[in-house]
Order: sequence, then structure tokens, then C-alpha cells
Amino acid sequence: MKTPRLFLAVALAFVAAAAPPELRAWGSGHDDIMRAVIERLPSGLRDRLTAEVIDEVVKHASHYPDSFAPFLAEEIGEGGVAALSAAGMKVRYDLHSERGMAMAFIMLVEAIRDDNPARIAHWIATLSHVIADMAACNHDPIVHTATYGWADWNLKLPDGQAFATLKPLLDLSGPVRNLPGGADAFAAAIKTQRLPDDGRDVAGALVDVMLYGQEGAAYCSARGVGILEGAVGWITRRDDASRDLLGKNIGELGAWAVVRTLRDFEVATRLAASGEKLAITQEITATYESGVARHIGERRLGDEALFAPVLREPDPAQTADYGIVLEPSWAMNGAMFGFASRVLSVAITRTLQDGGHSYATLDSRRLLDEGFPPPSQVAQVIIAANSFHPYHTLDAAAFDVKLADYLAQGGRVLWIMGNTLPAATSLAPFRAALRRDDAKSQLPLSDEHFHSARLTLVDSALAPLSIARPARTAAGWQQPFCGWTFDRRKMGDLQPLALLESGDESRDDPLVVGAVSSDGGIACLPVYALTPHLFAGSDTIDSPHEPSLDSATAALLFDVLKRQR
Repeated sequence: MKTPRLFLAVALAFVAAAAPPELRAWGSGHDDIMRAVIERLPSGLRDRLTAEVIDEVVKHASHYPDSFAPFLAEEIGEGGVAALSAAGMKVRYDLHSERGMAMAFIMLVEAIRDDNPARIAHWIATLSHVIADMAACNHDPIVHTATYGWADWNLKLPDGQAFATLKPLLDLSGPVRNLPGGADAFAAAIKTQRLPDDGRDVAGALVDVMLYGQEGAAYCSARGVGILEGAVGWITRRDDASRDLLGKNIGELGAWAVVRTLRDFEVATRLAASGEKLAITQEITATYESGVARHIGERRLGDEALFAPVLREPDPAQTADYGIVLEPSWAMNGAMFGFASRVLSVAITRTLQDGGHSYATLDSRRLLDEGFPPPSQVAQVIIAANSFHPYHTLDAAAFDVKLADYLAQGGRVLWIMGNTLPAATSLAPFRAALRRDDAKSQLPLSDEHFHSARLTLVDSALAPLSIARPARTAAGWQQPFCGWTFDRRKMGDLQPLALLESGDESRDDPLVVGAVSSDGGIACLPVYALTPHLFAGSDTIDSPHEPSLDSATAALLFDVLKRQR
């Protein structure tokens, strides 16, 4: 069957209307994943794909979901547009959602039934993209922060090189194409991980595709630290161990996507021949939700490479001065406490660890099930909450109740907030006093004035901290946004804790951006107050894969904790 010329003409426009950079995962690494898939497709299909079709599929179709352009009939057929619209898919980027991933699989089955090689290749490429994004290393919290935060801030590596020199190695394409042994490591991982068609039925196939986000996050979170450690070691020392660490870990992430795409193509081919109708039913959705609940319940903090070195279980026989709440990594950008809170929580924990302070790490799920340890066991709790809202089975309201109970027993809490209001019950006086000029304000000042502002702790011997880097980076979910300020007229018994001085004569100055209860039991700070390297005086990261607070934010943290005791 000849490849339709219309499809090839339209394929040239696939990359148009690309999504904003913060929405991308693997960049050119998608090309490498798709080439690896094509090389391993059954010869019956591969031999029917012309060189021109393969080139277009690799360069454009494998990036098809990274666009907010609508679906067009001349690209995917009238039936494809109708089916996607009926499933709630309006633009290409919707294919990244759980339902969108399942619809990409369904579209692949329909293309196989139509025996259209170019369209089959298109949906294989699209499916490979959304699968690959689920385990792309820049969705690992620490690699994400390094890629979109530290590199943008022009920070330096331990040897003085610009952090930005690292970025090419944090996409699959860099190690595969340029790292000695990188391509071999990728190929070896594909061979090792190869998955056969296990005979799954329609429901099993669709549910598994929808669960790739959770599965990929778990797989990725065990490897992100190794990728960053290996990349830094290779750039700064050029040692073989670092090269191999990077190549192995990033190659395994790329292979994770390749083998699932190939297995799902086999399954799709079998289901296409069966003639069975494929649809996302209520039963499939319910099974998917059960699967998410299972993933959330079974994930272990110790399996995450970011958490493992700092974990310390609460010990009923000992008192810990501090307890730090940790939340595992879920599907892309999913969290109860916010994506970026994981890195900040670990940075705080490592700073306590390095300073010899007694602490315990508190699993957010265990807190929901069992409540907080009593204050006699954990005297003070630190919660980094860039956001705060329910996530599947993680109930924010229930967490609030458990926290209120801990406070009622005499516990003390430091809440680090982003643009989501703090807990409604346990921090009710703080919520009542917070204001934001515009519901969409991500900072209390314009970007220009924020960048030149100073943060001061009230009644502290610490010198004011000068903000030296923009909170708004070019991309990413790690940006330290908090647009809230405290209205002095509504603070009641709350006392100002942190002030932001901007020099903006059009505003009240200084702004109250942090507050503490009169008894010191609860303190609330904006996330930017404790974001390492945001302030002047810290431009080098000594050990990027082991995040910690810098000297300025560490001093601020300990000052606040001390006055709460």
C-alpha cells in the first residue's frame, strides 16, 4: 500500500504551535527513543515505511503531543478527530493525560485496522512520546530543579564551570549521541528490559497505559540522583565511573519507554485483529483509580534516591527536635504538597543532618493513617507545601485534622507555603490574614521589583537577605512562587516574622510575608524565603545531587526554629 501523499505533506507541519518549554520532557531524546522503536518494529511494518515517512515520524510525529494545536482531520482522519473529541481530547497536549494516553493506544489500534502504515507510525510515535514523558528524568524532582532552576540562575558547578554546561547531558540525546558508551548502555538496557505481549485484554491494556505515569515516576525516582551525580562527575572530572553511572541510569529511563512502546504495539496488533471495540469505560476508569491507590499505598520512601540518604524513622524511645514531612513522587507534576516541595524538604533535612540535629522524617501517608507522633516524640514539624490540595487517595482535609490534633497536644509547626493557602483548620488565623492583590499573582511584587528586593526577619540579628536571582525561571515547576502577604489589620494575635522590602513606592513597604503566632507555636514563611541560592552570596553548588540549604537560608531556618521553641 502506498503512503498517502496528503499525510506526508501534513506531517511537515506537525511541529508547529509547539508547547511552551515548561511542558516539555525529553527534548531531542524523543528522536532517539523513536529511532530505537523503529529499528525493532516487526519487519512487516518497518519495510512498508519509506525513508521519508521515517524521517518525518522521528523529527515531528514523535513530538506531536507537545502542542496546543487542535486535532486536524487531514492529519489523523475524520474518525480520529471525532473519537478524540468524544473522549474530551481537544488539543494535542491532551494526549499527555491518563485518558489521552489510553486514547493514543486506541488510535493506534484503529490505524492498524485501517492498514495505514503512515498513520500507524504516527500513533506509534505519539504513544512513544507520552510513554517516554512518564519517566523522563527532568520529571525527577532533583533533575528538574537542576535543569530549569540552577542552570537558569547561572550557578556554578564545584569546579567553577557554569551549571548550564550540564544541561545537554540531562536529556537522553546527549548521552546517547555524545557520551562514550552512551549508545551501548541504551541498547543494552532495551535488550535487558524487553517486554513480550502477555496476552492482556482490552481493559488490561488500557489500564496499564493509564498507570504509566505512576509506574514511570517510581522508576525515574530511583535514577534521577544517579543521573545528576554522573553528569556532574563527568563534566567536572571526566572519570569513567561518573560516565558509566550517567549512561546506565539515563539509558535505562529511555529503554523503559522503548520496550513499553514495542510491547504495546504488539498488543495493539493482536487486539486490532480481534475486532473488539476499544473504549475507556467506567469500569476501566474505576480499575485505573484502584491502581493509583495501590501505587500510592505501596511506594516506599527508601526507594527514592533523593530521600534514601536522609531518611530517619521516628523512634518512640527517643525525642526528635524536628520532624520533616516527605511525600513520594507521583505521576508527572502530581502531589499533595507540590512538585518542588520534595527537593526543599530534603534540603532542609540534610541541613539538619549535617548540623548534627536530631530529626525524624515523616511519611505523609503514614501521618494520614496514624496521625503525627506526639510532641514528646517529635517536638516540631516542618512542612514544605508549595501547594496543598487532595491528590487521589491523599486527603488534604484529613491531613489538616491530624495536624490540628498535633498542635492541640502542644506541637509546633513551621509551614512553608507557595500559592496555595495553608491548612484551613490548623492554620486558620494565618489564612484569615493572608491577601493577594490578584488571584493570579505568583509573587507579591513585579518580577523586576522582586528580583531586587530584600528579605528581613523581624527582631533578628541576621542581616537582610538580598534576592539576587529571579523567582520566575524560563520553565519548570520548581519556581519558588508565593504571591501572598499578610494584612496587618487582620493579623490579630499573629506577629510579623518576615518582611519584604522592595523600594517600590507604589506599594506599602515593607510587606509582611511571614508571620508567627504569639506563643511561637506556628510560623508561616513563603517558599522563596528558604529557597537555596535565590539570595546573594551563594553561586556554587558543592554537591548538586545532595541538595541542602545554603548558608543564608540555613541561618534563616535556624533563627525561626529557635524562636519557636
